[in-house]
Amino acid sequence: MSAQTPDRPTTILTEDECWEFLEGQTVGRLATAVGGDPEIFPVNFAVAERQVYLKTRPGTKLVEIAVNSHVAFEADEWGPDVARSVVLKGTAEILDHDADLAAAEATGLRSYLQDGKNVWVRIAPAEVSGRRLSR
Repeated sequence: MSAQTPDRPTTILTEDECWEFLEGQTVGRLATAVGGDPEIFPVNFAVAERQVYLKTRPGTKLVEIAVNSHVAFEADEWGPDVARSVVLKGTAEILDHDADLAAAEATGLRSYLQDGKNVWVRIAPAEVSGRRLSR
């Protein structure tokens, strides 16, 4: 069950609520860090079996994941009265096995731009946290 802090209208989301929220979103941010240099990339994504899937093309994201697979991922939603944010930390994996690729394709994720994105990445979470803010 969610818990609201007494001094602020902030509700800490349960793990189940975090995943329910992520399942309803399509755009998030992938954070990587290589050589002490953090990067944040907007991505569209899908969730299946409490893992995050995204599709990209060869470039900076993939190079950074290959060098350091430890990533953070965030999705949020802002409205006039309520805001939600979920952050997960985990390990990103570039998918190349048929079974993994089939699982990724089964998410139904479609890229906003058809610009050659053909490499699937799966993020296996080590931790997930979220909160809801109310005015």
